[in-house]
Amino acid sequence: MTVIGKEGTVKLLLGNEAIARGAIEAGAYLVTGYPGTPSTEVIETLAAVAKDINMKVQWAVNEKVAFEVASGVAWTGLRAMATMKNAGLNVASDSVLSIAYSGTEGGLVLYVADDPATHAGMAEQDDRLFAKFAALPMLEPSDPQEAKEMVIEAFEISERNKVPVMLRSTTNTAHMIGNVVFGPVRKIDRVPTYSRDIRRYTKAGPAWCMEQHATLLANTKKAGKDADKFNLLEPTDSKVGVITAGAPWNLLKEAMIRHNLKISTLKIGVINPLPEEKIRKMLEKVDSVLILEELEPLIEDYVLKILGEMGKKVKVYGKIDGTTSPVGEFNQAIVENALSKVLGKDIVPPVDPERQKIIERAKSISIRRPITFCAGCPHMGTYISILRAMRKLKYGREDVIITGDIGCTILGMNPPFDACWTEVAMGASIGLGNGFERSGIKKPVIAAIGDSTFYHAGIPALIDAVWNQTKIVVAIMDNSIVAMTGHQPTPGSGFTATGESAKIVKAEEIARGCGVEHVVVVDPYDVEKTTEAFVEALRYNGPSVVVLRRLCAITAIRRKAIGKPLVIDAEECTGCMTCVKTLSCSALVPFEGKVKINPDVCIGCHICAAICPVKAIKEGTSHE
Repeated sequence: MTVIGKEGTVKLLLGNEAIARGAIEAGAYLVTGYPGTPSTEVIETLAAVAKDINMKVQWAVNEKVAFEVASGVAWTGLRAMATMKNAGLNVASDSVLSIAYSGTEGGLVLYVADDPATHAGMAEQDDRLFAKFAALPMLEPSDPQEAKEMVIEAFEISERNKVPVMLRSTTNTAHMIGNVVFGPVRKIDRVPTYSRDIRRYTKAGPAWCMEQHATLLANTKKAGKDADKFNLLEPTDSKVGVITAGAPWNLLKEAMIRHNLKISTLKIGVINPLPEEKIRKMLEKVDSVLILEELEPLIEDYVLKILGEMGKKVKVYGKIDGTTSPVGEFNQAIVENALSKVLGKDIVPPVDPERQKIIERAKSISIRRPITFCAGCPHMGTYISILRAMRKLKYGREDVIITGDIGCTILGMNPPFDACWTEVAMGASIGLGNGFERSGIKKPVIAAIGDSTFYHAGIPALIDAVWNQTKIVVAIMDNSIVAMTGHQPTPGSGFTATGESAKIVKAEEIARGCGVEHVVVVDPYDVEKTTEAFVEALRYNGPSVVVLRRLCAITAIRRKAIGKPLVIDAEECTGCMTCVKTLSCSALVPFEGKVKINPDVCIGCHICAAICPVKAIKEGTSHE
């Protein structure tokens, strides 16, 4: 129980684990969210101890629902937090922008984790801009200890000013490891109450909306002042200053220690509203200033605005002049190169030529491996069956548009399947497919979508397909888990975030409830039946749904729900490599001109046996 301990305990925690500890110390009643790297560990950490600390911890069907649930709890006077990654904030944004106007009673914290360098895919979205756009206070920690403290303070500030507070981290901060000193756990014993106040909780009229907007702006301004202790100004006699926020602060400290730099610094912890007074104090003392921030020049734009008002000439180094890039995350070399430019001297350590030779040699001999499915992944059976159905109907690879979606399903875009054509956002495979069909393009459309993604955002687009009688095949690849993000439960898993049993929400029942008349459920390990299911679906004149249900291979291994490894009869194997070329399964190993199966990797899915042209793959003992 990593985040459980007495006051004064010191533990090494991830940034996300520290945020979880902060929620515990703040006395949060409920924490909810949707799995999304790099934010996921907050709820996973809390879910593991929820029963011991008497906290409600839940995965929501999507981020919009998560924030609405958290807001409902906070409106009754209790404390709640919603967690999500940057892309998830887009999903929640409609409710966030509206709820911001109504404010809160209990503490309401929205934790969003941005992903510079897109380690987890999607866009390099800078949600500091969203905080400004939404007029919500935002705090940004630079290490795990500060992350914990900011969560506690965010709840206090939220309640004091009756405004939701955003907490932003990046992948570096969320997954950074550091010592965290545990504080006291606040016990909040409140009776939830809620009073009807349509002037505050509805948007029924422009006068009320503008009144709410004015209140929000005033409350956010006060919240910024309440959190000013997180803005740390350390002036020196130097005429060079550096302003930074978040993870780059640690890189700056490292550079200053390494090169014994005595420069003025301002670490900004309150991103919205920015600390104008401390920024002005910094600018009054320097002739040049470097802005280190990820991703957009938000602080830099504000500094330039203040300088314009001050009428003072200070050379500003940052993204606008090209000193740093708005793309990617910072590292030590980027920060030291930027400091070299500002200081007018080279402080970057020379490259060791021998080490550089080793690096270049490693690059030259590295082998590129295709990103494909795990051994036994049921999605392999799905894509093989789709491609076989296409061949049966005399379609070539370019004759059927297969729209992909977020999650493991999108790996079908890679060799050897080369199936998916698109990847946009959660649930967009169906909406895009509807658009392709309605454009009049003379190609069938298959929308591939995972079960969690379907529950998250695919249902409205499926209703749209039924409403407009769109001829589209929706392949719901139901592995009963949020596989790519870390194997969290879905509404179809049969259990909750904290392990309690739950009613299974079946995708096929939803599809029928949406009005889809052609709905088939198949096991993707059965390639023959699955192929026929897609042949029928492609022939059907209207929206059709094929649910492909088979447990994620990794989850099946963990539950010991796998078959015996298969073997290849060496006498019957012709060495045609059809299995290897068609599946690229890691259990299939080319050996002396033929193929062997690695029994430590194979889980007995039988997909390779279904495609072997000479039926050399079997159960039992090899004839070698």
